[in-house]
Amino acid sequence: MKKRMVLVIVHNQNGILTRLMGLFTKHHYQIESLAAAVYNEAKEFSKISVVTEAEDDHKFLQLVKQIDKQIDVISVADITDQYVIARELASVKKVLI
Repeated sequence: MKKRMVLVIVHNQNGILTRLMGLFTKHHYQIESLAAAVYNEAKEFSKISVVTEAEDDHKFLQLVKQIDKQIDVISVADITDQYVIARELASVKKVLI
């Protein structure tokens, strides 16, 4: 299996993240990493990045096309083969007993 990374720019609307993740569920993809943030240049847009594992490239490209057909999606790109800086963030809380 090959890890694939998708970058989606969407309008900030209620339920858009749920609809997009529903497409991943419908196609039986397990999401390995998900990050969503308000787009810096325009506050009415959000940027969503998803990392998943894909066996079949054709099936994955079909998923990308279906994401692109969604109403609130501005653009979608498969950025697997592009140079990307990936960072992980962990939030840890220490509790004293």
